[in-house]
Amino acid sequence: MLISWANGENSQQTLPKLVNSFVKSSDTSVAVTETFYLANILILSNHIGKAHKLISTLYEYKDEIAPSTPASGNSSTPVLEYFWQTHKDQFARPIGEEHYESILKQNSLTLDEYLAKEQWGQYRESCRTGWMREHLFVAEPEDPHIWRETDDPVMLTMCSRLLAKEENQGVYPSQERMREALAAAMKLYAQPQKSVNRGDNYSLSEDWKSRHSFLLYRRLAIELAVRVGELETASKILSMALRIDWFGRSSGASLQDFLFVPGIYDVLPLLAKGGKESNPIFIEEEDADTIVEEIISAVELRAENGPRFLLPPREAGWEELLDRLAEGAWKVNSREYVDQGLEFAEEILFPPATEAEIEAVENDVGELPSDFKEMIRISNGYRGGRHFLAGGIAGIQGVFPSVYSMDEVKYHFEARGLKDLGGDDSYTGTILQLEPGTECDSYDHCIILPAMWKANGNESVKDGEYQYWNGACWSGEFNIFNSVRDSIVHEVECIEEMISRGEKYDEEYESVE
Repeated sequence: MLISWANGENSQQTLPKLVNSFVKSSDTSVAVTETFYLANILILSNHIGKAHKLISTLYEYKDEIAPSTPASGNSSTPVLEYFWQTHKDQFARPIGEEHYESILKQNSLTLDEYLAKEQWGQYRESCRTGWMREHLFVAEPEDPHIWRETDDPVMLTMCSRLLAKEENQGVYPSQERMREALAAAMKLYAQPQKSVNRGDNYSLSEDWKSRHSFLLYRRLAIELAVRVGELETASKILSMALRIDWFGRSSGASLQDFLFVPGIYDVLPLLAKGGKESNPIFIEEEDADTIVEEIISAVELRAENGPRFLLPPREAGWEELLDRLAEGAWKVNSREYVDQGLEFAEEILFPPATEAEIEAVENDVGELPSDFKEMIRISNGYRGGRHFLAGGIAGIQGVFPSVYSMDEVKYHFEARGLKDLGGDDSYTGTILQLEPGTECDSYDHCIILPAMWKANGNESVKDGEYQYWNGACWSGEFNIFNSVRDSIVHEVECIEEMISRGEKYDEEYESVE
């Protein structure tokens, strides 16, 4: 199943696409930015350790993968700083505090004091009432407690903001006032509101006047709930924001704004209990493990080797082609390979054949196709599955005369260049058969050697050309190719297409005990 996640208001990112952005793109700046956003999604899903591991990897390889992006130098953000400060007893910071040195020195603040000041600024901005007088033509009531006597959304908003408001820098209202401001907010949120499409910027229309999240930012209500110790309420409000409003200008908060709310890390475990019902962009634990593992591998690969511009399989050299076969086969069929006792993709390929082994086989059966010999000098075949890759090919580890004669299979090859002998004449030569690379469901692998194909082919058959096919007797069909290489190119193309679609061959595979 394709692993994907929210990549902003109206877009989705997939794991294969992001991995390819690191491995293949000449410029990884977009991939780095999107990975930081993904880390925030992981944090929102309460995968704190995984998010830290991912972020730390970006900083560890910052100079190699993207020297001009925010991951370079010691660049950071208040949201990241709050993340590290909150978890400083659990995780080491991947960068120093140099980014804030001038700011802290200029204001005579510690980093904790600086973050608290920034958070108070966010809180104060959420309590503004002047814009309501200007745009909604509503005056501030003399008594903000009148919220109990009204159902008017605008007045409920005004009262909640006034009760939560505090002019003195760094000072918050009393517990009593914050509880009352929260109660007014919850009364507003309990009312029906006009539905809109996710991602719509309803601030451009009159609809915003009835949208709860725009009238009264939910991040303010979340902070009020946290400050009065009502964490379950804070979790419910955050869930409302995620399910109803999403992020952006129309909801008055970005994902980063929510993660900068003081005490939010006490709320996230409660939100995570509800999974996708509470948080529609929640990432499941198993998917989170896969995401972090594969992206870190991609970052490390990019840092070590630079961009990897993959050729089309048909243009790739043998070594690259076989590596891609093994890597892809492992990704789409790892469950079956694990049942075979394999631990790594590299084990799918057999060790190379020696020149002495090749010579011995050719002395017995005749000259082997040149491309086949090129392959077995790198890998003497490869493992498949019961049906996957038709069981694979055992190279020259098991070569013997085929049970098939050319006369029996001629109908499959007449359109491919085989002579039409007519009458009672028979074709000459013996078809070569290769053992499968794995115990499989009766698949055969056969080669009509170049000399035999030339002798039995029509004038269009050229020197060195031959035929290869695989198939199972129960299927009644052959998969025929002009060479073993052509067959592997075909398999790599199919496997890489599966990977791009997030598909797996082994989804229907049942382990055999």
